[in-house]
Amino acid sequence: GVLMSLPKKIALSFVVIASIFSIWRGYENIRGKRAWEDFKKEWEAKGEVFDFKTVIPKKIPSETNFAHTPLLKPLGEIKYNADLTRAKPTDPKKHEEAKNLMKIEDKPSVSEIGNGWRAGETNNLAAWQNYFQEKEGWEHPEKPVKPSDDVLLALRKFKPVMAELVRAAKDRPLCRFDNKYEAHWNMRLEHLKVYRQLVFAYALRASAHLANEDSEAALADIQMGLFIAESIRDEPTIISQLVRFACLNIIFQPLWEGLKDSHWSAKQLTELEQKLAGIDLLEGYRISMRGERVLTNESLRVLREESRGWSDEEVDLEDFTWVPAGFLYSSQKRISEMHFMYLNPMVDHKARRIWPDLAVKLEKRMTELKKIRYGVQYNILASIFMPGLYKFALRTGRSQAGVDHALIACRLELHKFKNGEYPKQLADLETAAPNDTYSGKPYVYKPDPKGRYQLYGLGWNGKDDGGKVNWTGSKNVDDGDIVWSYLPLTLAEGE
Repeated sequence: GVLMSLPKKIALSFVVIASIFSIWRGYENIRGKRAWEDFKKEWEAKGEVFDFKTVIPKKIPSETNFAHTPLLKPLGEIKYNADLTRAKPTDPKKHEEAKNLMKIEDKPSVSEIGNGWRAGETNNLAAWQNYFQEKEGWEHPEKPVKPSDDVLLALRKFKPVMAELVRAAKDRPLCRFDNKYEAHWNMRLEHLKVYRQLVFAYALRASAHLANEDSEAALADIQMGLFIAESIRDEPTIISQLVRFACLNIIFQPLWEGLKDSHWSAKQLTELEQKLAGIDLLEGYRISMRGERVLTNESLRVLREESRGWSDEEVDLEDFTWVPAGFLYSSQKRISEMHFMYLNPMVDHKARRIWPDLAVKLEKRMTELKKIRYGVQYNILASIFMPGLYKFALRTGRSQAGVDHALIACRLELHKFKNGEYPKQLADLETAAPNDTYSGKPYVYKPDPKGRYQLYGLGWNGKDDGGKVNWTGSKNVDDGDIVWSYLPLTLAEGE
């Protein structure tokens, strides 16, 4: 026969390669889909959910919804385009007004106002007095008077909004923002930044009220701060829970100051104790980690089936159309596996325990998955979505310890009111104290005449460091204990 020409050989080669790729792609799609469906079936039988609609908070009547109070409602009124990749406010003017509610811009630095309650430091109201004196737009006397009075005078411009939100909290005890969960990673969560602003203003005013020995007004502001923080407890996103932690951290400043300076009456301590007892951040971890997994799965489903609606304009999803659906099915399986094997059990909300050793195992597993070998392609998306997620467990543990310590501190003061002195051990408290989530044992408590008592729990390293912390700027690092103290904290060696 006649020898085939070179161009024909090349053309035939391409046809053969294309056929092989097509066969392989078809096989990969069938294999991946079957593996994912079998995996889903197995875990659904164990009670896990995969449908993203199951993680979305249920809608509530508008008239009982705090998020629908006129001041806040514009934050959730957002128009999305057809494929949910872009969004803009329905009413930009009202939206901007809502975004600026109780906003205090360019706050003083930590070096001026102090590290706060975690460092055993009171809010520096003199620094705030100076701030309001120098910044434009704040009411202040011609000459500085008493720091607390000047701070209250400046914050008077927020008074109508603060009062309206307090009324709304009473009339609308439930809260559910109109977040567009169908938009997945393009979902706008405009209320979160505003929430920090609101809580900060209430906390600062509470500190000023305490300095003026008006504990009733301070308590009302603290309760409002706690209400705002806890109103997002059911939001199934990690960022929502982190903002919840931040809000609690902010409002604990005046709460701690009131305890430090013995401002609270027995009745007020009982009210605070009841509020604190209902705060469960480990349950928040479970809700949001489940949401993280399910929404990631949904994003990959959209990517697989629709090649749209998953990313912003910087990424053209048409670029993903060549990827075999089987890869995306396998990626969903791999990501869910990591959640079920490591991230879910890392924080056991029922046993009220946190297991940092699972973070070490997860990091080791992620390193293994990145090694070049058959199947590495199934790990690419897992390596994008998974790293750093364990740090959320660290933040959860630290924040829950803060809640526990505040609760125990209230119970210790109530015990002192009743018995004239602090108990010799936590077991002597009338209401049992929560245990340390890292050790599963009672928090370390030692009566101390100098600082009233020493109270601390183990940190992420799982070691008893004798009530010392590693302090970097305004944040604890992984080592050291988590301490509640009315004295400035003792730093660990080398700090």
